[in-house]
Amino acid sequence: MRLLTTLLLLLPLSVFAQVNLNTEVFLVAPVTQADGSVVEEWQDAGTIAPGDKIGYRITYTNTGSEAVSGVVINNPVPENTTYVANSANGQAATITYSVDGELFARMQDLKVDEDGQLRPARAQDINQIRWVLQQAVAAGKSGSVEFKVRVN
Repeated sequence: MRLLTTLLLLLPLSVFAQVNLNTEVFLVAPVTQADGSVVEEWQDAGTIAPGDKIGYRITYTNTGSEAVSGVVINNPVPENTTYVANSANGQAATITYSVDGELFARMQDLKVDEDGQLRPARAQDINQIRWVLQQAVAAGKSGSVEFKVRVN
């Protein structure tokens, strides 16, 4: 009986643990179109060199049997890279940033202490990105969020 009670108490917690994340890395390359315009294309990463622009796509999948709400995805900006301003996106997600891994805020609200003076944070100051999904993820459904960096 005690085991059954314990299992029943843990059941709601297991529902929230059913969102799996998968990160893919791409080389973001400029491609000239037939009309002369240039668009960015996400290609297989292959060899990456300093100066390259890299895209990270984080796919989330609800593998549970019920919808999951309140999904939060945190991702560090990889070492030896610089976040590309305004490149984080995700459908129906609130995106916030951090310069210290502790405090998350909208980019325009972040401040950095530089020689005792507060200044607005810049893209190169960002070391964490957070997406808070505003809609529940239905059972069996997936979505993705992404961002870009430049290799130092």
